[in-house]
Amino acid sequence: MAETLWLGIFSETCGATMVEGMHQLFVELDPVGCVKKVDYYLPCALEIVSKVASYGIIAGSAMLKLPQIAAILASRSAAGLSTLSFELDALVFVASVAYSSKLGYAFSTYGEQVIVLAQNIVLVALAYAFSAGVGARRAAAGVAAGAAAVAACAAVPDRLLWLLSSGSIAANMGSRVPQILANRRQGHTGQLSGATVKLNALGAFVRFLTTALETADPVLLFGFGASTALNVALLVQLRAYRAKTAEVVGKKD
Repeated sequence: MAETLWLGIFSETCGATMVEGMHQLFVELDPVGCVKKVDYYLPCALEIVSKVASYGIIAGSAMLKLPQIAAILASRSAAGLSTLSFELDALVFVASVAYSSKLGYAFSTYGEQVIVLAQNIVLVALAYAFSAGVGARRAAAGVAAGAAAVAACAAVPDRLLWLLSSGSIAANMGSRVPQILANRRQGHTGQLSGATVKLNALGAFVRFLTTALETADPVLLFGFGASTALNVALLVQLRAYRAKTAEVVGKKD
């Protein structure tokens, strides 16, 4: 049975270990002794750092998609953006939230996914509103598919949770690949927000590290690793196509 966390960070065992370490360091004034016992203190220190980083990711996730949302609203255009990428990105987080919650993982290990899911839904709505060629039928089909995905994820029994994880990884990779291909085809990145891509890459990388420390779930590790790599690919494109992008976006403005 998992230990109750104090302030959502310290387990009873870890808290006692840290108190012992602080006493040795600041009361006994024995830094050399602390260094000699680093193997004893390090696991607890890593646990605390991981929890703090997890809550930092959750707090930061509230800002994750805002630059992209603001870019679309300011220009009233989704030019150069892949609607399919936004749709698949939303499905990624539906499946990820369902997977982690059904396995009973602590909210600190996936809380940002709930917040980002809400932002992804906003982005899908904006893509439907401001993307050329997206008609009412496409929007209705997207909404129906999203509702069906939520219902399906909620109904998946525990023995088939691997379907959620596999689907989440596939959708995660699929959500980035259409945008990467669109960028390459058109030679620019349109209204793609560099700030959002950077935050995505950083968040995925840090979450990869915290997952390795807290749950070591191989499925989640693969998913966050793939997300990091694909977001880095988008960052490379943003840099490579920035001159053409400035020209294209400037003309539209």
